[in-house]
Amino acid sequence: MSKLFFSTSEVARLFKVNRVTIYRWAKDGKLKAYEIGKNMKIPISEVRRLLNEFGLSLTEIQDMCDSTEDAELIESARYLSENWNGKKLVVAIDDNADLLTLIENLFEQTDLKDFCRLLTFSDSLEAALQIGGGGKPDVLLADVRMSGLDGVELAKKVRSMHQDVKIIFMSGYPREEIEERITDMEVVDYLMKPFDFKTLHSLIHKTLH
Repeated sequence: MSKLFFSTSEVARLFKVNRVTIYRWAKDGKLKAYEIGKNMKIPISEVRRLLNEFGLSLTEIQDMCDSTEDAELIESARYLSENWNGKKLVVAIDDNADLLTLIENLFEQTDLKDFCRLLTFSDSLEAALQIGGGGKPDVLLADVRMSGLDGVELAKKVRSMHQDVKIIFMSGYPREEIEERITDMEVVDYLMKPFDFKTLHSLIHKTLH
């Protein structure tokens, strides 16, 4: 999958403008950007929005970029072009990389890929940053227990930004423990680990249709 954030230099090359212009766009509120350390990063959702506004096709992007220097940038643009049009977004967060790989395989090998796209994160803070940057999910699939920002805290943050997001929790802990923490939240369901991936497939279908 393509990366989730672009540098100011990459965005400047993509749109054939000066890097200072990107800083000015961010300062003027024309695009969302984040200060990460000493660098400014632009989320993929903002790049997608600008691509739409500029009306750029993938061919035009490739013509504008150096094939060697900007190989990753072109790949990100290709991913956007092929996968971000008219599909629902499912965001899955779990600090178990093996489980995320299984979820990715489920989407790639079934009809889920035909009507929804998947973003996976092993870091809940990174997921919150991406969603806050405009990557609004239709479904949030989150592990309950994670280091740092856990799934329940993440879900509440996402709900504060996007009230209509559907939430599905994954957990190896008793259902009652989760329910005690989310008495004021509406959720689609809880998947108790280890769960059958046919169940997840049916649940995603039911939630998005």
